[in-house]
Parts: sequence; C-alpha cells; structure tokens
Amino acid sequence: MKFRLSGLLVLSLSLQLSAAEQPTPSVAPDGNANFRIWTNTAGKQVEATFRGVEGDQIFLQTRNGFVHRLPLESLSAQDQELARQMKPEGLGIPKDPSVAQAAAILDKGVLMGLSRVGQKPNPLASDEQFIRRVYLDLVGRIPTRDETLAFLGNPSAAKRGEVIDQLVKSDGFTSRMYNYFSDMLRVADDAQKAKFFTYEEWLKQQLAQNRPWNEVVREMLVADGKLLENGAAGYLLRDRGMRLDNLSLTLSTFLGANVSCAQCHDHPFADWTQRQFYEMAAFFGASEVGQRYRPGPMLRDLREELGQQAFLQARRLLDVNSLAIQDAKANDLVLPFDYKYKDGKPGDPVRPKLVVWSKDDYRLRCYQKAKDALEKADDDSQLREIFANWMTSPDHPRFAMTIANRLWRLVFGVGIKEPVTDLDDPSAASNPLLLQHIANEMVRLKFDLRAFMRLLCNTQTYQREAVTRELAMGEPFYFPGPMLRRMTAEQAWDSCVTLAIGDKVDGFKMRRGESYAKVMNVGSAEITPEFIKEKLGEMVAMRRAVAGVGFEGKGTAKRKRAMAKKMQASAEPGEESEASRPEMMGGLVLARASELRQPERESHFLRMFGQSDRQLADSNSEEGSVPQVLMLMNGEAQELLSSRQALAVATAEKQATAEAQVESLYLSFFSRKPTTEELKVLYADIEAGLKPGDLAWVLFNAREFVFVQ
Repeated sequence: MKFRLSGLLVLSLSLQLSAAEQPTPSVAPDGNANFRIWTNTAGKQVEATFRGVEGDQIFLQTRNGFVHRLPLESLSAQDQELARQMKPEGLGIPKDPSVAQAAAILDKGVLMGLSRVGQKPNPLASDEQFIRRVYLDLVGRIPTRDETLAFLGNPSAAKRGEVIDQLVKSDGFTSRMYNYFSDMLRVADDAQKAKFFTYEEWLKQQLAQNRPWNEVVREMLVADGKLLENGAAGYLLRDRGMRLDNLSLTLSTFLGANVSCAQCHDHPFADWTQRQFYEMAAFFGASEVGQRYRPGPMLRDLREELGQQAFLQARRLLDVNSLAIQDAKANDLVLPFDYKYKDGKPGDPVRPKLVVWSKDDYRLRCYQKAKDALEKADDDSQLREIFANWMTSPDHPRFAMTIANRLWRLVFGVGIKEPVTDLDDPSAASNPLLLQHIANEMVRLKFDLRAFMRLLCNTQTYQREAVTRELAMGEPFYFPGPMLRRMTAEQAWDSCVTLAIGDKVDGFKMRRGESYAKVMNVGSAEITPEFIKEKLGEMVAMRRAVAGVGFEGKGTAKRKRAMAKKMQASAEPGEESEASRPEMMGGLVLARASELRQPERESHFLRMFGQSDRQLADSNSEEGSVPQVLMLMNGEAQELLSSRQALAVATAEKQATAEAQVESLYLSFFSRKPTTEELKVLYADIEAGLKPGDLAWVLFNAREFVFVQ
C-alpha cells in the first residue's frame, strides 16, 4: 500500500517526549486500550494509538491527530513483538492521513465535552457492527452477505477507511442523500396540480455530481424560468402563492432560524420581530412565482368540442406551463393589514434588510457585499440573487453550521444542537465548540457533502458502540458513541430490496423529467385547438408508458403479476428508455425508495414505516406502530423475503448443512454470524424441518433487523 504523508505529518522521533516527560498510563483517558506508550531503540517514548502494521512499517497516531509511519525495527524489541501480535481496535490504518488528522480533532472535541460532564466514551464497535452501520448511514441499506464476508475476511488494517471511501463514491450514497433531502425539502411527484419530475431529476443530478451544497442551494433560490425547463425552479414553485411560508421554511431549513412565529407577530421566545421577517421577505417581493393560467376565448370554445374531461386536461397542460419564476423591477411587499407595532402601519411598503444574530455580523464579508449590491442596484429585479449570495456565503454565521449539524445528526442520531431547525443560540448546544468546529470543517471542505460524511465516519466517535439508553426529553447528548436508532422508512425498504436482489439494488434509475417536459412543454405561440388536441393524445400515451412504475398494486396477485410483466415490457431491448426495467417480484417494484413514487401510496411499506407525506419539512417518522408490526409479520415485504426467489433465502438453501444455512441468513440480515446459543437453538429447529424461508421470517421480525446499532 502506498502511503503518502505531508510534511506536517513526517515528524522525527527526536521531537517526541522523553521518558521522563511522558505519562505512563496503560490505558488512555478516552478509554482506548490501544492508546499506550511506545518506545524506540534509543529509549525515546511517545503516547499513541496503534493503527496497524503493514509490511515492515508501523502506523501510530498521536493525540494531535498526526499519523506517523515508522520502520517497525525502530521500536524496542518488546514493542516490535507486541505490534506483531496486536490487532488494531476499530479504526486501523487510515486511507488518508489528512482525514485521519481532521477526524482526530473532532474526536478530541467530543472527548472534551464528555470529560466536562464526567462521562466516558463507549468501546470501539466490532467489525460486524461497523459494516452494517456504515452501509446504512452512507448508502441507506444493509450490506449483502457477500459484501459483509468480503469486509470481515479482509486482513488489511486499512479496511474501514477503504470501505468508507468506496461507499461515499457510490450510487447508493446519492440515493441515501436524495431520500434525506427529499424529506427536508418536501419533494413530491405531485404539487401545484403538476408533476415535479424535473425538480427531482435536477436534485439527483446535483447529488450525483457532488456539487457543493452552497451552490445547490443558491441555484434553487435564484432559479428562474419554467419548471419544465429548469428543475431548480421547483424549490420556489413548490410554494406557489405562499411567499411568506416559503421564506419561513427557507430560513429554518438552511439557516436554522426559528422564525415561524414572526410571520404573524414578534417572536415570544427569540429576538425575531415581525418587522424583521417582512424585511427579509422583501428580498422575494419582486419575484412572480407561477401565476395560474387564465383561459382565453380559444380555450373556452374548446369545452364543447373536447368534452369536459379533455377540457380539464387542457387546463392542466396550460397550468403546468404557467409554473415559472420571473422577477419584476419593483418589490411589492407591504406590511399586513393587522400589523400592530409602532415601527410601521398596515400597508406600508417594506424595503429589504438582512437580519443579524450579533452586531459583529455586519463586519462579515457576506453582509458587506449584500449592502453594496443593494446600494448599487438600479431596480429590485436582483433582490433574490443578493439574498442567495448572502445566505450561502462561506462566512455566513449560520449556513455552514446548519448543514453540518444536520449531517452530524444523520450519522449520530442526534444533532449537537437540537432541534436542527433552531440554531438561533448556538451556545445552547450540548457542545458549542464542537458545533462551531464542524461548521468550520464544512467551509474548509468547500461544502463537499461526500467529503464531510467521509470525515464523520472516520472518527473514533462514529466507530464506537452505540448508546442504547433512551434520552429524556431535552436531555443533552455528549456522544460517547452514536445513538441507537430505528431505520428510516427508506433504509428499511432499501434493505428489504437488498435481501431480495442483492447488489443489483442500484441498477434501476427512474428518469421521467425529460420525457415529461418534452410532452408537456408548450410555447404561447403554439396554442391552437389542433395543437391542444395533439398534445392531449401525447399526454395519454405518456401516462400509459410509465404505468406500473410505483403502481398502486391493487387487486389479485394474478393482476399484479400481469402489471409487472407489462412494466418490464415497457422498454424494447437496447432502447434507451426513460423508465427502464426494474426488478419485479410478487407484484412489487424492487427499486430504491429514491426511484419510486415520491412519496409512495399510503398502503406501501414505505409509508407504513414512516415515510413523510412531504407536506411538512423533516416529517419522516421513526416511531413504531401496530401497522408496522403487522406489515413485518404478514405484509408484502414479508412474503417477498420469505420466498425462495429472494436472494438471501436462495443463497441459504444452497448451503450444505443446517449450520451453514443459519449462518448465511444471519450474515444477510444482521451482518454477523449467530452466537453459539442462537446456532444451537436454530440448528435443532432446522433439523426438525424449519426451512430457510421460515427463518428469514423470524429474522425479519426481530428487533435487531430494524435498528442501526
């Protein structure tokens, strides 16, 4: 393995502390048994974590995070022998020393918080715990049996870093992040009496290309033109006619600004005033967002010619084309009719003004640039752009902190500051210095979401055993390890699909945006009765072409199978189709949650397990319920995973012995082998006639399956 170290990391042993200056605990204060005193042949000593041996080199990490690669023969004979016998606990040799150093600094911040309250970190997680956790957190599904075995059987001390790098670069990472942001942004197929396919495809594309988060958000805020031509416009058009509501969501989602109360009155618990809210809303006061189409004489004349049903479809066609954003030259926002404060009267025009969290904010570059841009503007048509530049600036006091805190919560189960939508007072976080540091790291990484998630997963804090106790309401959490948590609906569904078809889970991509826009997009010059009739025919054909993609699944099993065959036959061999062929089994579309209807139908597994209806931001639920239990015991997913067609069951059936069958299923469902006691009980059951499909039902219904531990 080629290991490159920067000049900062190549430190000579002569710079290390002498034995007289060095403390000699056998176990470090952070509880890591691998953190010990190492001695070289000259008698010099250093306290470091053992990261592994590769060839004739030993890798040690000191408390400042530096990773040192040293010749094994440079150590004392006793330490050489010890190093050859030791196995690195957890972390192993890092893939990238700069990431290891940054991760160590994060760990140090966590340890400071734990020490302050007299808590200790958990032990490092086992390889079995780690591989299942990191797959769920980075790609949103459990690993396959083969993926687990490949990891567990890998003798390299660098395997944890390697699998993290592999996962953050995969299609699965895009799917995982899309599911998260879809819930946050309320992404739905159907909104404003239109299909938002172009918005969905645009968001997936940004994530797949790993575009910096600040650029993605900025484009959503400044997007103009038709939804059918510019998917980024979907963010503002999602709230057509609700300018104030959209601003409230924008501020809470991207800045953690708790402003919802200030929309109607001064906030009772925060410093936000109603006047400030309207001054912020004035940045969108010149933006016209999707004025609905008003039928002219031509369309009214078509009612009799087309019939009522076709007429309504024609109205919808024109409404979809009216979903567009453009900016006027004048901001038209005024104070509401019930405004009751002394700093203004109802109906007074409102000029845009940026809010500050402290007086020092005015000195920041983002504020200075916004102030200069407002002064130089000839009209109000650039207000949105000024706001977007201010909000997404790297030196904004809340933007980087908010997304960093959100992603921290995504992998640790709890944010450093809760709730993640309220960062008005960062000092109220469980660890304010750590919160500021992860914000700085997000800026240092230039809002690269993959790099940030990679960093978090390389920390000892992430790779420790999960905390299993339940937190009391409002109790601060100091991160002795990640929080034990239930899978999200999307993680549970994608894991079921993985058990059914294995690593083919990422093969199907449902791309509907381009074909939908091609059919629906019309220009005003083209609107004639004949053209409308032609378009209505194309709309019918388009609906039929995508029939079955996330279909309702109603009726008998025979009907479901017929619909599945129809869906698989929708694309000719070799044809580049917008709706390519997904795997089908038992009438279910075996595709990632990100590639199904957004959101799914109410009776679908995803909705039963808490997938949001996408009406409120961040409303995905991880609470258990009776319908979930029934779905696990008797639902379509249970029937699927108990079937001999399911990959996990089929693989188990190929094993020669009952013991091997049990082990195969445990690896598929839990990423571990059964304990001696479990094996003893289940071996006897299989000998007595328990089939692998029956055992799959048992494991699927076990609590261990639905938890990220």
